[in-house]
Amino acid sequence: MEKDFEQGFALIMEAATEYQFYEALLLHFAKKHPECTIQKLKDNDTYEDYYVVQGPFGKRIIRMNAVGTITQIHNSASWFNNKAALTKKGVPWTVFLCYDTDNYNADVTKFYKGDWKDFRQKLTARRAKQIIDLAANADIEDIFLQDLHGISSYLGLLEDITPADIPTGKKGSAKLKQLLIRLRNEGKTTVYYHKGERARALIEHLDLDKIIQSNIVPLYLLENIFLQ
Repeated sequence: MEKDFEQGFALIMEAATEYQFYEALLLHFAKKHPECTIQKLKDNDTYEDYYVVQGPFGKRIIRMNAVGTITQIHNSASWFNNKAALTKKGVPWTVFLCYDTDNYNADVTKFYKGDWKDFRQKLTARRAKQIIDLAANADIEDIFLQDLHGISSYLGLLEDITPADIPTGKKGSAKLKQLLIRLRNEGKTTVYYHKGERARALIEHLDLDKIIQSNIVPLYLLENIFLQ
């Protein structure tokens, strides 16, 4: 079945919250390109979900892998090799590495050394024509915080949150958690923020175009999946 694809795309990310965000982003880009269709399918062997995109360019496959923690991303070469091997030899793959550098308090260049350097070499040896880093000194909640109106809508607030309302701190997840604690204590919301699959409810309220335009991460590059 997977022998007819003219191109493959793999998204390797940290955890389930990132998976939910990038899945929503792919569907968002698909809506912007009515000349394309996108279908969610399930692998009969591994039960993993994957997507098939069809358009003027032919048929493309998207595989996604949430590894659980950033320290496991560079161990996912075998996962990629198994997925790429399902397509015909010569089918080019693009790999998106979706991670934040904040965990290590390091510049993105650190992720080109040591185990990560070996990982990248393994990917290119195993049919990855291009590796694209969707990385920033931020976590996924920092990305969410680029749309305060969407978060306010999710929380059911009468007035939008402003930048001045956001607690100080380093990580967006901590800032979002502290913000919600304060708003609940003030009786303005009863909503809690949950990571993983339950974060999808918040993600569905976000203006993804606004988040893309913030360019905290070069998310616009994912739209290439739907372009010739």
